[in-house]
Amino acid sequence: MSSRQPSFPSASAPVVEFWRDADLPFCEGRRAVGSVSCYAPHTHPTFSIGVVDAGASTFSLPHQQTQIGPGDVVLINADEVHSCNPADRESWGYRMFHLDRQWLLQLLQENDLDALPASQVLHSPRACELMDDITAAMSGKDEALQKETVLIAALCELFGICREADLEMHQARCADLQSVRDYLQAHCCDKIALETLAQLAGVGRYQLIRQFRAQFGMTPHALQLDMRINLARDFLRRGASLADVAYRTGFADQSHFHRIFKSRVAATPAQYQLIA
Repeated sequence: MSSRQPSFPSASAPVVEFWRDADLPFCEGRRAVGSVSCYAPHTHPTFSIGVVDAGASTFSLPHQQTQIGPGDVVLINADEVHSCNPADRESWGYRMFHLDRQWLLQLLQENDLDALPASQVLHSPRACELMDDITAAMSGKDEALQKETVLIAALCELFGICREADLEMHQARCADLQSVRDYLQAHCCDKIALETLAQLAGVGRYQLIRQFRAQFGMTPHALQLDMRINLARDFLRRGASLADVAYRTGFADQSHFHRIFKSRVAATPAQYQLIA
């Protein structure tokens, strides 16, 4: 299937649009641009699939929170309590498709698939491309037959990606990734070789990256940076100088420290220390 890039409206004020087709009553689409809306925990009677276009948000399930950003695809089961809110009311953009559960179950049955995927976040470029395909079809002027063709083909491939992600998660749980996480925490300010972490887990380096991301939602290096920033916040609250904090948390220079800190805290180290 060829991927068609959807066009995105540009506006300074928030924009919301909906896509419906009377011949396809089992699917409704929505796009939000520049949204700052926050939602209380809620449910949908439909199976919902969304993709982040811009900004960042926190996707929350009853026992799990995941930070999501551009390109991340979110799947939410019918009647699952969830919320998805930007931090500090910063604007973000997303697309969401709500699909009738019974229609989906019939589709699964036709294709010998066992069940709908669990609610989850996919960090998959191909999943994002499939969402672009669905958007281009549902927001366009094609006949219902073409729209349904694109929708079904994209959904079946997307659910295949979910099965692969489930397998990765199972493999990740089998590997000793907690020891890798503990090692990162103990040595978060040190230079760490990927090979060292792979040996701890007993897998290859590529397998480690994929399995670690599947279990913890980020790469080992990204988690190490998070650990450094959390440590830096503690030092800043205690009144340490910015230069000292950057050095003690393993950053090569203050500009690198400043950039990484702001990307995760949405404030500069100096701003954070002022209000800490």
